[in-house]
Formats: sequence, C-alpha cells, structure tokens
Amino acid sequence: MKTKQNISRQDRAVFLAALIAGLCAHLRIFVSDIPNHDGLSGIHFDQNMITSGRWFLTVACHISTDYTLPWVIGLLSLIYLGLTAVALCRFFGLKHIYSGVVIAALLAVYPSLSSDFAYIFTADGYMLALLLAVLAVYLVERSPGGFLWGGILLGFSMGIYQAYLAFAMVLAVYGVCRAWFFKRNVKENWLLTLRYVGMGALGAAVYYGMLQLLLKMQNAELSGYQGIGSETNQSIASILINVYQDFVTHTLRGNIMVQKGILLAAAVALFAAALLALGAAFIRAGSHRNVWSVLCLFAAAAFLPVCFNVMLVISPEVTYHSLMRYQWVLMPVFALALIDRYGEAFPWKRMACVLPWAGVVSALVVVFSYILTCNVAYFNLEKKFSKTYSYCLRLLDRIEQMEGYTYDMPIAMIGVVSDETFPSTDLTVGVTDSLLGTSGDYLVYTAQNYKDFWEYYFGVTVQLVDSDRITEIYESEEYRALDPFPAENCMTIVDGVLYVKTENKE
Repeated sequence: MKTKQNISRQDRAVFLAALIAGLCAHLRIFVSDIPNHDGLSGIHFDQNMITSGRWFLTVACHISTDYTLPWVIGLLSLIYLGLTAVALCRFFGLKHIYSGVVIAALLAVYPSLSSDFAYIFTADGYMLALLLAVLAVYLVERSPGGFLWGGILLGFSMGIYQAYLAFAMVLAVYGVCRAWFFKRNVKENWLLTLRYVGMGALGAAVYYGMLQLLLKMQNAELSGYQGIGSETNQSIASILINVYQDFVTHTLRGNIMVQKGILLAAAVALFAAALLALGAAFIRAGSHRNVWSVLCLFAAAAFLPVCFNVMLVISPEVTYHSLMRYQWVLMPVFALALIDRYGEAFPWKRMACVLPWAGVVSALVVVFSYILTCNVAYFNLEKKFSKTYSYCLRLLDRIEQMEGYTYDMPIAMIGVVSDETFPSTDLTVGVTDSLLGTSGDYLVYTAQNYKDFWEYYFGVTVQLVDSDRITEIYESEEYRALDPFPAENCMTIVDGVLYVKTENKE
C-alpha cells in the first residue's frame, strides 16, 4: 500500500508516455532483424567490454540474455527510459502533469536514440546506465546523505557506458543553479553544491577502483579504444577551444537538435518561451540583485559546454559520435521544465497563461519531428540490410563458383563496397548523416563483416586469411591486377589463398 501511495498520478502518466512515444519512434526496429555492421558480430555476445572501460556492461546486458532479441531488449530499454523520465520529472518538481508527459516523450524519441537502437544488442545496457546516472542526481536532491548512494550509482553507470557522465553533470549544474537562483540560504546552497561535487568524485572513485580491480582479476589491459587510457599532446587551451567549438557546432548545425522547417520554428518558440519564463522568475525573485545568483549564472554559462562535452575533456582523441550526445535532449527538456515551473511568474497575466501551452505545443511539434527522424533512420537501416543481403548473395555465389575454391580455403579481401561500381543510393543523408550506425548503403566494411553475414544469414562458414598477411597480400602484384567486384577478374587463387577485391585499395 505504501509503495502504491508513493507512485503518484504524474509518475504513472510520465512512465506510460515514455512507453507510448518510444514505441511510436522505435517499434520498427524492435520487431525487425535489421542489424548494423557491429550488430553482425553482436548476435551472440557476452558484452565483456572491460578493455574499453565498461566493466559492468556484461551484467547490465545479461538481464536480456547474451542473444540479440530486439523485442525483449527494446521493451526493457523503454522500461528503463520510462523510469528515467519519472525520476527526472520528480527532480524538476513539475507543477503540471502534461509537462511531464511531453518531457517523457522527448526523452523517448530524441534522434540519437536511433543510434543506440541501431546497436540493439547493447541498447538495454546503455538505457540502464542512463537511468542510474539520473537516479544519482535525484538522490543528491532528496536527502543530505543521498550523494553517497548517488556516487555509487554514478560509478556503476560509468561502468556500463562512460558517456552518461555528461548527462549527470548537466543535470547537476541545473540543480545547483536552481538553488542559487531561487534560494537565499547561502549555507544550504554551498552544502548542496558540495554534495554534487562529492557525488561526482565518489562516482569517479567507484568507477576507477572497480575498473582497476577487475582488470587485474581478468589479467587485462585497456585497449586504447577511442583514446581510453592514452595520453594526449594537446594543451588544456586547445582542448577547451575544441570543446566550446564542438558545443556550438553540434547545437546549431548538428542536424539533430535543430533541423530546418517547422522543427526550427518550434524549437525557437520553445526556447523563447523558456527564456521569458526564466527571466521573469529571475527578476521576480530579485536574483538579478543577488551577487551569488549572478555569479552562478555566469559560471553555469561558462561550465555547461564543458559538461555537455566532458568526454572530449577526458579523451580529446575520441570520435564524438551520436551515442555520446544524448545529453543534448536536456535542452528542450530544460526549456519545458522552466516554463512549467516559472511561466506563471510572468508579470502579464495573459502571457503567463499562454506561456505554458505555447511551450507544450512547441515541444509536441519537436517530438513529432524527432519521431519522424528516428523512423527515417530505421527506414535507411532496413534498406542497408536489403542491399547488403543482395550484394553478399551475389558475391558468395561468385566465390563458390570459383574453380579450385573450397570452404577451408582462406580468403583475403577488402570489406568496403566499391562506390564506383555500386554508387550510393542512400536518400536519407540529410537526416541520418549525424546518426551513427544508421547512415550509408551497406552493412559490410571489413572481411569479418562478410564472414558474419554469410554465417548468420546464409548458413555458410568461410575462412579468412591471417591478419598478419593482409598487408603483404594487398601490396602484391596479383592483388593489384584484380578489378573490383563484379568484374570478371575480381578474384584469383594464389598459393592456396583466394584473393577477392571489392574495392581498389587506393
């Protein structure tokens, strides 16, 4: 009974909204078998990624087994997203249920999630990491000792996927600013700020300590993937310049946050309404005359880009792709939360009544546009699979018809499909080019991709040449003399190895 009383009407509405919106955006990939290139090797995978620093990922993903079960993984992911939305709306302390419903929808349909679900075999683990990161921040606000549990949860979140540290940091800045803007107890505000810092420090300690312990237990080392564990020659100044430039570029021209047409108009309206609400509340509370509030405002403006791009600070050499940029969803979420909490503070009563609904309508337009973007991404991923299936069928037939070839003969090949003989037919570049794993024409980029595709979708097992011989073969006269598939002379047998050329090396 007590548990039921603790679950409010808003909690139920927010959770349900996340599920429904998530199904509208992602159902297509949940009920299909449309892997991306990494998904070919992830059909059965224990997710032991400790060499990439993800020491808790194998446990997080094992809840849905080690198999790629899109419907099970998808539903579990949406449950995690729904719980994340509930915790986030509680953190904001929303006044209206409809604001929570739209915020939940924004969280469930933000386009970078289509990249997560393109890597469906690991998506549920990542969504659990997101939930733990949000809970970490929420617990800091709930009680003075909450930062201890929050730090532990943040450490485990990073143990699944380090990128959601940025999400927690951006939320923490919001929580600190809210206190300094609208509360006048300086001592309590400093204590809250220190609790957030303590939560982050404890989270980093838990993450690093567990990582070192498990690396030693498994006798493993960090792989250096995406610059993890490696040093950089860049100066602090150059790193910060890159951080701020990337923040502005992705926000304004990343083709995810803001797109052309009606989404741009809706986004402008949403952020304008949020600025009006915040400005009115800021002045009404007298925060513009409080030195601590003003200092906090400038500090937040300077620090937020660093929080959004904290992975570029930790690992400047990282390829900062869309899976790492989910925290940008907090921009429209913050806007709606500000309108809900402070829109009524606007001095003109008519405007105070209009602002909340203007924000909700604008946000709903953004939600609809994001749903379309996700479905376009899956549309292209499905076409990639169909084109890859056709291509691999033709190539496998040629290999099997090659005189002298047997299944135990090793194959040496470049994986990329030639864009000269197979020009691009991707119609979605303007929509999907920023969404990792969903853009392009084919799923195969390496010889291993072909091997996996043939094995899982054709039931044919081929042997690949040893990797230490690849460079020598690619530079050989026999290989250079070949023309790319489907040319008649695209393959030959040399010293018991089948050479297959799919693209000119140059």
